[in-house]
Amino acid sequence: MDDNVEEYQNYWETNMFYQTEELDSWVDEAISGYYDSSSPDGAASTAASKNIVSERNRRKKLNERLFALRAVVPNISKMDKASIIKDAIDYIQELHEQERRIQAEILELESGKLQKGPGGYDFDQDLPAYLRSKKKRTDAFYDSGGSRISPIEVLELRITHMGDKTLVVSLTCSKRTDTMVKLCEVFESLKLKIVTANITAFSGRLLKTVFVEADENEKENLKMKIETAIAALNDPQSPMSI
Repeated sequence: MDDNVEEYQNYWETNMFYQTEELDSWVDEAISGYYDSSSPDGAASTAASKNIVSERNRRKKLNERLFALRAVVPNISKMDKASIIKDAIDYIQELHEQERRIQAEILELESGKLQKGPGGYDFDQDLPAYLRSKKKRTDAFYDSGGSRISPIEVLELRITHMGDKTLVVSLTCSKRTDTMVKLCEVFESLKLKIVTANITAFSGRLLKTVFVEADENEKENLKMKIETAIAALNDPQSPMSI
Protein backbone atom coordinates (compact mmCIF):
# COMPACT_ATOMS: atom_id res chain seq x y z
CA MET A 1 0.00 0.00 0.00
CA ASP A 2 2.84 2.37 0.95
CA ASP A 3 4.54 1.61 -2.39
CA ASN A 4 1.35 2.56 -4.26
CA VAL A 5 1.07 5.82 -2.31
CA GLU A 6 4.72 6.64 -3.02
CA GLU A 7 4.33 5.83 -6.73
CA TYR A 8 1.22 8.04 -6.93
CA GLN A 9 3.04 10.85 -5.15
CA ASN A 10 6.01 10.63 -7.54
CA TYR A 11 3.61 10.51 -10.50
CA TRP A 12 1.75 13.59 -9.24
CA GLU A 13 4.97 15.53 -8.60
CA THR A 14 6.30 14.63 -12.04
CA ASN A 15 3.08 15.79 -13.70
CA MET A 16 3.10 19.03 -11.74
CA PHE A 17 6.72 19.62 -12.72
CA TYR A 18 5.97 19.14 -16.41
CA GLN A 19 2.80 21.24 -16.21
CA THR A 20 4.78 24.09 -14.65
CA GLU A 21 7.39 23.91 -17.41
CA GLU A 22 4.68 23.82 -20.10
CA LEU A 23 2.94 26.82 -18.52
CA ASP A 24 6.22 28.77 -18.47
CA SER A 25 6.78 27.92 -22.11
CA TRP A 26 3.22 28.96 -23.04
CA VAL A 27 3.57 32.29 -21.23
CA ASP A 28 6.90 32.93 -22.96
CA GLU A 29 5.39 32.22 -26.36
CA ALA A 30 2.40 34.46 -25.65
CA ILE A 31 4.63 37.36 -24.55
CA SER A 32 7.01 36.75 -27.42
CA GLY A 33 4.11 36.92 -29.87
CA TYR A 34 3.00 40.19 -28.36
CA TYR A 35 6.22 41.90 -29.45
CA ASP A 36 6.21 42.37 -33.19
CA SER A 37 9.26 43.77 -34.95
CA SER A 38 6.88 45.46 -37.42
CA SER A 39 5.22 47.49 -34.66
CA PRO A 40 6.04 51.18 -34.14
CA ASP A 41 8.29 50.30 -31.22
CA GLY A 42 10.65 48.74 -33.76
CA ALA A 43 14.06 47.80 -32.37
CA ALA A 44 12.95 47.99 -28.73
CA SER A 45 10.29 45.31 -29.15
CA THR A 46 12.70 43.12 -31.15
CA ALA A 47 15.31 43.36 -28.39
CA ALA A 48 12.71 42.46 -25.78
CA SER A 49 11.64 39.45 -27.83
CA LYS A 50 15.25 38.27 -28.12
CA ASN A 51 15.69 38.59 -24.36
CA ILE A 52 12.62 36.43 -23.79
CA VAL A 53 13.90 33.76 -26.17
CA SER A 54 17.32 33.86 -24.51
CA GLU A 55 15.77 33.44 -21.06
CA ARG A 56 13.60 30.57 -22.28
CA ASN A 57 16.67 28.78 -23.70
CA ARG A 58 18.54 29.35 -20.44
CA ARG A 59 15.74 27.77 -18.40
CA LYS A 60 15.51 24.87 -20.86
CA LYS A 61 19.23 24.12 -20.42
CA LEU A 62 18.87 24.38 -16.65
CA ASN A 63 15.97 21.90 -16.67
CA GLU A 64 17.93 19.48 -18.86
CA ARG A 65 20.82 19.60 -16.39
CA LEU A 66 18.45 19.02 -13.49
CA PHE A 67 17.02 15.97 -15.29
CA ALA A 68 20.57 14.66 -15.85
CA LEU A 69 21.38 15.24 -12.17
CA ARG A 70 18.19 13.46 -11.12
CA ALA A 71 19.14 10.47 -13.29
CA VAL A 72 22.47 9.86 -11.52
CA VAL A 73 21.28 10.44 -7.93
CA PRO A 74 19.69 7.21 -6.62
CA ASN A 75 17.46 8.72 -3.93
CA ILE A 76 15.37 11.71 -5.06
CA SER A 77 12.75 12.70 -2.48
CA LYS A 78 10.76 15.18 -4.60
CA MET A 79 10.67 16.54 -8.15
CA ASP A 80 11.14 20.23 -7.36
CA LYS A 81 14.47 21.84 -8.18
CA ALA A 82 15.47 22.62 -4.59
CA SER A 83 14.90 18.99 -3.50
CA ILE A 84 16.90 17.60 -6.44
CA ILE A 85 19.89 19.80 -5.58
CA LYS A 86 19.64 19.03 -1.84
CA ASP A 87 19.42 15.27 -2.49
CA ALA A 88 22.45 15.51 -4.80
CA ILE A 89 24.46 17.26 -2.07
CA ASP A 90 23.44 14.62 0.49
CA TYR A 91 24.43 11.88 -1.96
CA ILE A 92 27.87 13.44 -2.56
CA GLN A 93 28.43 13.64 1.20
CA GLU A 94 27.45 9.96 1.49
CA LEU A 95 29.97 9.08 -1.23
CA HIS A 96 32.69 10.99 0.62
CA GLU A 97 31.89 9.06 3.78
CA GLN A 98 32.03 5.76 1.92
CA GLU A 99 35.33 6.77 0.35
CA ARG A 100 36.76 7.32 3.84
CA ARG A 101 35.53 3.89 4.96
CA ILE A 102 37.03 2.18 1.91
CA GLN A 103 40.36 3.92 2.43
CA ALA A 104 40.34 2.75 6.06
CA GLU A 105 39.70 -0.83 4.91
CA ILE A 106 42.55 -0.60 2.40
CA LEU A 107 44.92 0.64 5.09
CA GLU A 108 43.83 -2.21 7.34
CA LEU A 109 44.49 -4.76 4.60
CA GLU A 110 47.86 -3.25 3.76
CA SER A 111 48.87 -3.35 7.42
CA GLY A 112 48.83 -7.15 7.25
CA LYS A 113 45.51 -7.90 8.95
CA LEU A 114 44.58 -10.49 6.34
CA GLN A 115 43.03 -13.87 6.86
CA LYS A 116 45.77 -16.39 7.74
CA GLY A 117 45.95 -20.14 8.04
CA PRO A 118 46.56 -22.03 11.32
CA GLY A 119 49.43 -20.50 13.26
CA GLY A 120 49.14 -17.24 11.35
CA TYR A 121 50.71 -18.66 8.17
CA ASP A 122 49.28 -17.65 4.80
CA PHE A 123 49.47 -20.76 2.65
CA ASP A 124 48.46 -18.84 -0.47
CA GLN A 125 51.77 -17.00 -0.44
CA ASP A 126 53.49 -20.18 -1.64
CA LEU A 127 51.44 -20.11 -4.85
CA PRO A 128 52.71 -18.30 -7.96
CA ALA A 129 51.24 -14.82 -8.37
CA TYR A 130 48.97 -15.72 -11.31
CA LEU A 131 47.56 -18.74 -9.41
CA ARG A 132 46.86 -16.64 -6.31
CA SER A 133 44.95 -14.14 -8.45
CA LYS A 134 42.96 -16.90 -10.15
CA LYS A 135 42.17 -18.57 -6.79
CA LYS A 136 40.85 -15.30 -5.35
CA ARG A 137 38.60 -14.73 -8.36
CA THR A 138 37.30 -18.31 -8.17
CA ASP A 139 36.66 -18.20 -4.41
CA ALA A 140 34.77 -14.92 -4.78
CA PHE A 141 32.07 -16.55 -6.92
CA TYR A 142 31.27 -19.36 -4.45
CA ASP A 143 29.68 -19.11 -1.02
CA SER A 144 30.59 -21.15 2.07
CA GLY A 145 28.30 -23.97 0.91
CA GLY A 146 30.00 -24.28 -2.45
CA SER A 147 27.14 -22.73 -4.42
CA ARG A 148 28.06 -20.40 -7.25
CA ILE A 149 27.30 -16.70 -6.72
CA SER A 150 26.31 -14.65 -9.76
CA PRO A 151 28.78 -11.79 -10.31
CA ILE A 152 25.93 -9.37 -11.15
CA GLU A 153 22.79 -9.38 -9.01
CA VAL A 154 20.48 -6.78 -10.54
CA LEU A 155 18.33 -4.94 -8.00
CA GLU A 156 16.86 -2.35 -10.38
CA LEU A 157 17.19 -1.50 -14.07
CA ARG A 158 15.62 1.74 -15.34
CA ILE A 159 15.86 3.37 -18.75
CA THR A 160 14.58 6.93 -19.20
CA HIS A 161 14.42 9.24 -22.21
CA MET A 162 16.16 12.61 -21.86
CA GLY A 163 15.45 14.08 -25.27
CA ASP A 164 17.89 14.86 -28.09
CA LYS A 165 18.14 11.12 -28.90
CA THR A 166 19.54 10.29 -25.46
CA LEU A 167 18.55 7.41 -23.18
CA VAL A 168 19.78 7.15 -19.58
CA VAL A 169 20.42 3.64 -18.25
CA SER A 170 20.41 3.37 -14.44
CA LEU A 171 21.40 -0.09 -13.21
CA THR A 172 21.59 -0.83 -9.47
CA CYS A 173 23.14 -4.12 -8.33
CA SER A 174 24.74 -5.74 -5.29
CA LYS A 175 28.40 -4.91 -4.72
CA ARG A 176 30.48 -8.06 -5.16
CA THR A 177 34.00 -8.96 -6.18
CA ASP A 178 34.65 -8.12 -9.85
CA THR A 179 31.12 -6.71 -10.30
CA MET A 180 32.47 -3.39 -11.60
CA VAL A 181 34.62 -5.18 -14.17
CA LYS A 182 31.77 -7.44 -15.26
CA LEU A 183 29.39 -4.50 -15.66
CA CYS A 184 31.88 -2.80 -17.97
CA GLU A 185 32.22 -6.04 -19.96
CA VAL A 186 28.44 -6.25 -20.37
CA PHE A 187 28.10 -2.76 -21.83
CA GLU A 188 31.18 -3.15 -24.02
CA SER A 189 29.71 -6.35 -25.49
CA LEU A 190 26.53 -4.51 -26.55
CA LYS A 191 28.44 -2.09 -28.85
CA LEU A 192 26.27 0.86 -27.82
CA LYS A 193 26.83 4.50 -28.77
CA ILE A 194 27.80 5.55 -25.23
CA VAL A 195 28.00 9.31 -24.64
CA THR A 196 29.24 9.06 -21.06
CA ALA A 197 29.14 6.57 -18.19
CA ASN A 198 29.94 6.43 -14.50
CA ILE A 199 29.65 4.01 -11.61
CA THR A 200 29.22 4.79 -7.91
CA ALA A 201 29.15 2.65 -4.78
CA PHE A 202 26.82 3.17 -1.81
CA SER A 203 25.56 1.00 1.07
CA GLY A 204 26.85 -2.28 -0.37
CA ARG A 205 25.44 -1.49 -3.80
CA LEU A 206 26.70 -0.24 -7.15
CA LEU A 207 24.92 2.23 -9.44
CA LYS A 208 25.96 2.15 -13.09
CA THR A 209 24.69 5.15 -15.07
CA VAL A 210 25.14 5.21 -18.83
CA PHE A 211 24.04 7.90 -21.28
CA VAL A 212 23.37 6.23 -24.64
CA GLU A 213 22.69 7.83 -28.01
CA ALA A 214 19.39 6.24 -29.06
CA ASP A 215 15.76 7.08 -29.86
CA GLU A 216 12.97 6.84 -27.29
CA ASN A 217 11.34 3.92 -29.15
CA GLU A 218 14.49 1.84 -28.50
CA LYS A 219 13.98 1.81 -24.71
CA GLU A 220 12.41 -1.63 -24.39
CA ASN A 221 14.78 -3.19 -26.91
CA LEU A 222 17.79 -1.75 -25.08
CA LYS A 223 16.50 -3.01 -21.73
CA MET A 224 16.05 -6.50 -23.17
CA LYS A 225 19.59 -6.45 -24.60
CA ILE A 226 21.09 -5.50 -21.24
CA GLU A 227 19.09 -8.15 -19.35
CA THR A 228 20.12 -10.81 -21.90
CA ALA A 229 23.80 -9.84 -21.68
CA ILE A 230 23.75 -9.98 -17.87
CA ALA A 231 21.99 -13.36 -17.91
CA ALA A 232 24.65 -14.68 -20.31
CA LEU A 233 27.42 -13.40 -18.04
CA ASN A 234 25.86 -15.03 -14.97
CA ASP A 235 25.59 -18.36 -16.82
CA PRO A 236 28.55 -20.52 -15.65
CA GLN A 237 28.75 -22.12 -19.12
CA SER A 238 29.03 -18.76 -20.89
CA PRO A 239 32.47 -17.56 -22.11
CA MET A 240 31.65 -14.14 -20.58
CA SER A 241 31.55 -15.65 -17.07
CA ILE A 242 35.20 -16.78 -17.20
